Amino acid sequence: MKSVNEVCKLSGVSRRTLQYYDQIGLLPPSAVKKSGYRQYNDKSLRRLWNILFYKELGISLNDIRLLLDNSEEMEKEFLRQHKQILLTKKNRLQKMILSVNRIL
Repeated sequence: MKSVNEVCKLSGVSRRTLQYYDQIGLLPPSAVKKSGYRQYNDKSLRRLWNILFYKELGISLNDIRLLLDNSEEMEKEFLRQHKQILLTKKNRLQKMILSVNRIL
């Protein structure tokens, strides 16, 4: 089990972010000590890494929760769809870069 401090150091997220993820039901702690301190096990840490990965892809926290709480097949389908969105954005950005290069 890891403390909030340890999880913050490992992941780079703030204490407040962990509290918020708990508050919205995205990442509840694995255990809460009598003193009120949250603790996280390896399963929780894997979930946090997944959350951070999906956030980096630009997926909303609500959609991340849906992904993580449903079947693996649903997750794959969502990622396929999101990949298409990312490819569209990539193409748009490439066109913008070409335009800027022409201007320069």
